[in-house]
Amino acid sequence: MQMCWDARRYSRGMLSRLQSYANDRKLRALHDCVLFLQAQKLGFSVLTANIVDFDILLQLLPAGRVLLYRRKH
Repeated sequence: MQMCWDARRYSRGMLSRLQSYANDRKLRALHDCVLFLQAQKLGFSVLTANIVDFDILLQLLPAGRVLLYRRKH
């Protein structure tokens, strides 16, 4: 369990630093990291339009599986 929290903290910290997030956005980054790591642990893929953040997470932890899409406006 401790390793899982360490991975979440590491991922959120790296994502926040790379994106220069303000404090209010850091909580959303934590949610993204928890979702990404939980899906990876269970063998699921994440479907998201959040291309910027999840692309960075994939670069940090390439074993994860994410399906990215763009919304039509």
